[in-house]
Amino acid sequence: MSTLERDRELARITAALDSAVAGEGRVVVIEGRAGIGKTRLVQDTRALAKQRGFGRLQAVGDVLESAMAWGVVRQLVERSVSRYRGEVREKILAGPSGAALRALDGAAADPSEAELARTLHALWWVAVDLSATRPLLITVDDAQWADLSSARFLAYLSRRIADLPIALVVAARPVADSTGPLAQLSVSRQAERLVPRPLSPVALAELVAARGVRPHPEVVSALHAAGAGNPLLTGVLVDELDALALPLDDPGTADRVARLGPSSVFRAALGRLPADAVRLAGAAAVLGTAGDPWLAGQVADLDADRLRPAVDALVSAHVLTGEQLQFAHPVVREAVLADLGPVARAALHARAATRLWEAKAPADRIAAHLAHAPRGSLPHAVDVLRAAAGALLSAGDPRTAAAHLRRAVDERPDDPALRAELGRALLRGGDAAEARHELRIAAAEVPDAELLAAAASATAAVDGPDAAIAELTETIAARAPDAGRLHLEARLAVVRSFSPRHRQAASDHLRGHASLAGRTPDERTLLGLLAQTGRYEVWPSSEVAAVALRALSHGAYFDDATGSTDAMVAWLVALIALVAADGVDEARPEIDRARLRVRTHGSPVEFGMVGNAAAFLNWRTGSMRQVAAESEGVLAAVLEEDPVPQVVATRATATHFLAYAALERGDLAEAAATLARFDAEHTESPQIMPTIWLHEPRALLALAQGDPRRARVEAHAQRDAMRAAELDPPTIPWRNPAARAAMLLGDEAEALALAGEQLALAEKWAAATEIGAALRLLAHVDQARRVELLTESVRVLERSPARLHLARSLVDLGEALRVARRRADAREPLHRAADLAAECGSPVVRARAAEALEALGDRPRRSSLAGAEALTASERRVADLAATGRGNREIAQELFVTPKTVENHLGRIYTKLGISGRRELARVLA
Repeated sequence: MSTLERDRELARITAALDSAVAGEGRVVVIEGRAGIGKTRLVQDTRALAKQRGFGRLQAVGDVLESAMAWGVVRQLVERSVSRYRGEVREKILAGPSGAALRALDGAAADPSEAELARTLHALWWVAVDLSATRPLLITVDDAQWADLSSARFLAYLSRRIADLPIALVVAARPVADSTGPLAQLSVSRQAERLVPRPLSPVALAELVAARGVRPHPEVVSALHAAGAGNPLLTGVLVDELDALALPLDDPGTADRVARLGPSSVFRAALGRLPADAVRLAGAAAVLGTAGDPWLAGQVADLDADRLRPAVDALVSAHVLTGEQLQFAHPVVREAVLADLGPVARAALHARAATRLWEAKAPADRIAAHLAHAPRGSLPHAVDVLRAAAGALLSAGDPRTAAAHLRRAVDERPDDPALRAELGRALLRGGDAAEARHELRIAAAEVPDAELLAAAASATAAVDGPDAAIAELTETIAARAPDAGRLHLEARLAVVRSFSPRHRQAASDHLRGHASLAGRTPDERTLLGLLAQTGRYEVWPSSEVAAVALRALSHGAYFDDATGSTDAMVAWLVALIALVAADGVDEARPEIDRARLRVRTHGSPVEFGMVGNAAAFLNWRTGSMRQVAAESEGVLAAVLEEDPVPQVVATRATATHFLAYAALERGDLAEAAATLARFDAEHTESPQIMPTIWLHEPRALLALAQGDPRRARVEAHAQRDAMRAAELDPPTIPWRNPAARAAMLLGDEAEALALAGEQLALAEKWAAATEIGAALRLLAHVDQARRVELLTESVRVLERSPARLHLARSLVDLGEALRVARRRADAREPLHRAADLAAECGSPVVRARAAEALEALGDRPRRSSLAGAEALTASERRVADLAATGRGNREIAQELFVTPKTVENHLGRIYTKLGISGRRELARVLA
């Protein structure tokens, strides 16, 4: 029978499938109340996709399985594997499906948000691989019951589906949570929301007539009024009329329809079934969709001789379909559960938990029943609930994990370790007040430092950092020196780092740990924060570099950090402190190690943080092409990440460096567009340190555009924000654009004062890069000593890793010597500046050097954008990787982008280089 009055929906679904065939992924969300026809549309979608040669994955949400980690994702994968045996099955498991199952099995090893991000990214790659040879359809019916981890994956995939040949079709009842992952599906740029309308009386008449009898118009009207045009409810009402022997073509039947309701109809239908069938229906409803009939028989206490007739009766009555005890519709199952009542349901859940335990079923499946069973139903309940909670935590569902652990505490209330686990889960789930209560109870029995630190974190969330600082200070004072005390000291330092009011106390506290060797995670945390403090407070750079190196500990700090994006931020600031102290030679292997680790086992955000570290190092050394490539790569990798503070900080930092690179190319339009994109995408984001630093490139852009007033406003905005935070590092030189703007506005006294302040800060920091740059700034405003200051700037920068800073000072010195009529002396620095600027990828500085040389009568060869030089930074990075023999997928994995993105880059590369394919790349790039 054809689907009635769904032509509009089917047309949109067909368009989504056709779009996926063309390589442009689409998301279709079918939303409507129970029985409106969502499942039929999903079935039609699968039939249309089969006709078009799609690969197909499917899953159905289940209210019981909503507490099982990765339940829907496992369905999607396992259904594609379960029908095969032998060598074929082994071959499938060696491919993307096996990769998905390994990703899920590995996820339980590390219950952290960072591990969840890696798992989501690994699953996304499985979808990419499954769609590599033919388009892929993924359907999820009854998604309102999908487990949280699977729902998060669906949302993750929906944001990254645009250039993949994938159609994602999700059917769900209206979602109450407007901020959850299912709600996010509907707002994806590739999503379309379909809301099937109730059937009209005409369509309803056709639906009923398909049973062999043309209904009377009055009966049709009565059915439409009673069932509100819902196809399923109408079918249930017609079944009941048939059971009551009421003819559909008799107008008198209409009066009886008006007195029927769906719930009474379901109960009546069940009441006509044999007692064993009713018992089996209850057991099947408790066990969930597509249950094992033998297990259901055990739960219903039916032996084999009684089980078969009960199954046949339920199938004949259209309660179940097929041999696997799948309900004809979720509404039927809900009616069975409602008819059982709470006591009978709890008893069946207890029997189910016992039988599953005896069958050695997975812990999360047993725990789903224990959650609804009476206390004491299973002797090993606590162990089961603990194991299930661990899997849920690793899958990113701390709330359900906390519910299991809360039940475990009910089973064993005197176990402090159990309360500690509950407290940690509550803290991860955002319930800080209850978390603190449980953690304090646990700590009173077992005064473990980690528990006390976690309780203080909960206090910070409930009462603010001041209360947590007081709590930790009191706890530390009462504790003898030991490893546990150092853990509390580290937590105190972390909490203080978020409170400007405690900055001086934090500094004094951290200085007390300056002699630590960095042998443990707590020591490395304290040293990392100390390095950041030293940079912000302008301690001698050599001292800061030594502290940062001990914090980093040859990769150990990064290993500590890989379980948490918050800890990754701490690693990043320690590394930046080292680079800012001119420790680029020591920082480079640290970044290389981190990059290798992230490429093999990382998430997009972790990739972005390591990429920003590399961008900062390349900016420090003046490798502007690499700065652009790293920054573009970071922004591409985190494009679809949720805008949490760590992601906003990552984007802001990459935007900062990308704007620098555009300014060095002289591409003011691109610099402006880069900054504008960030502003447009983060209008409601909170102000954090990396967003404060964006005032500097805005000021530099304003200067380049000839607007010194706006430049001064931006520079002063950064000044004010930094002063409010009580920091003024010379490595973020707001005074540079402010002094240059003041000169252009005729305020030479202000410019001289600002340049003097910058030099004093740079000398206090004592890194050659900052001193050389500050001397160049002072030379700009102190014309009388210009040659002397620039000569000193060049001398200082010669021992610095900052080649582009050196090129700038050489240009300025050459121009100053030319103006001073020392033409012969001017040529050598100008030629060196031109060469260095070309190496660094700064056409702006090279053009200045070339113009000055031309004024001296020299005619240096102008660079032209031909061959490999015509490639953008990102294109060059892809070209270099392709030239080594890597395939598109390998390149995409390394750069955390899609294979289609790599394919598009290569198409542009071949056109610019005038070649036909990758075989010629190595020759052209050599």
